Amino acid sequence: AGIGMRSLWNPNEPVYGEGTREMILNGNYYIPTVNGGIYSDKPIFYFWAMAAGCLLTGGLSEAGLRLPSVISGLFSVLLIYWLGRQIFGIRAGFLSAACLATTVMFWWHSQFIQMDQLLSFLMLSALACFFAAREIPGPRSALMLAASGAFMGLAFLTKGPVGVVIPAAVIGAYLLLLWEPLWIFRREVIWMTGAFLLCAAPWYVSLALTGHQDFLADFFIRHNLERATDPFNHAQPFWYYGPRLFSDLFPWSLFLPAALLVPVRNEMERRGRLFAWVWLGAVFVLFSSAGSKRGVYLLPLYPAAALLVGKLGDEVFSGDAPKWMRTWARWVLWFLGTFLGLAAAGSVAAVAYALVKDQYRAEALGLLPLGLLVGSGAYLLVRFLRAHRLPAAAASVAGTMACVYLYANLGLFPLVDRFKSPVAFCRQVVAVVPPENEIRSFGLWRWDAAYIFYTRRLMPVVRGRQELESYLS
Repeated sequence: AGIGMRSLWNPNEPVYGEGTREMILNGNYYIPTVNGGIYSDKPIFYFWAMAAGCLLTGGLSEAGLRLPSVISGLFSVLLIYWLGRQIFGIRAGFLSAACLATTVMFWWHSQFIQMDQLLSFLMLSALACFFAAREIPGPRSALMLAASGAFMGLAFLTKGPVGVVIPAAVIGAYLLLLWEPLWIFRREVIWMTGAFLLCAAPWYVSLALTGHQDFLADFFIRHNLERATDPFNHAQPFWYYGPRLFSDLFPWSLFLPAALLVPVRNEMERRGRLFAWVWLGAVFVLFSSAGSKRGVYLLPLYPAAALLVGKLGDEVFSGDAPKWMRTWARWVLWFLGTFLGLAAAGSVAAVAYALVKDQYRAEALGLLPLGLLVGSGAYLLVRFLRAHRLPAAAASVAGTMACVYLYANLGLFPLVDRFKSPVAFCRQVVAVVPPENEIRSFGLWRWDAAYIFYTRRLMPVVRGRQELESYLS
């Protein structure tokens, strides 16, 4: 909701938006360009997806550009419900989907222009198809393996090697732990390999054959190998993802420790739990070992975490969980009730402060509905906990988070957009500078494309003081 109610926000949205604009304008769907220059940071598939989104929404627009992230988020929720249902049952599948949908950073990345949400969906699809082919025997096993390979191929076409390294690592570790590593030599796996190559290889091979080796070298060596081994940006310590795991998966990350000891009822559940933990662990370890780290890189492990928490909720709500596990869930919910209550009080205090200081009054008043939503959620949560109704208490948390996200999209983000949007400035530029006059930029990031996107004008970059003095003279 509201994905078209705000402009493109730096740093990433304008870059991908401008690349798509130039793709549509020039009819060049082969190599992405930004500000007229070849953009070799990322492959082509996400740009195709955004162009398709604009086609579906009637033309170039913020909503169309954000549509791939929205659709990826939606289908991720549906797919994790299906996978959870197959492994643990209907209720666990529903709880897993609810957890994923209301995880704070999953919501955040599902409504911004960022290819990692699409990448995460493709990895989820590849792993879900593999598990279904491997553990749910049927006449369509070969077809599911082919689908798994195809999704890995599209992930490779979306962000490069990581799109196949992560799923392959999960699959390989899972088979090793089952003492069945030779399974990958089964005849059906040929379908997976063939589908992967069919989806991933043509574009990269065509670049190599048409003289675009510089693009491939810059992408594979600088933006993949160097980022992983000797990062030129986003360098973080090895423990960086530890705190991020619990903050980004909030509020359901607080239940993850207890999910480690959920009882196993049958062989399918045993294998499903093992697969989910291997999935979560492989993503966490691989990205922790890389030099370049960003919170968004953890997105591919969110579905695995949701599966584990969904199964925990199923055990607790059914009454079959050990007493300590129900106690853990109750105390976590009490903590969340306290947190929501403090957040509501903080929102009201911020509004009162702004009114007293007579600063940003209109924007601050936008926090009042947020405080009411959060406060109401805290009240319901505490009331259900006092009545020993754990399912209703957990539902109140999920419902509160969903309402907060909806209000943020429809109410808060448009208010913030007044400060972040470059649209008003770009309109003034367009009004002052005739189309025949050149506009140049100086002192901006190479791919700072917000002004380019909203003026609809390419802006050659002035590099260095000497070139600036020469240009001005």
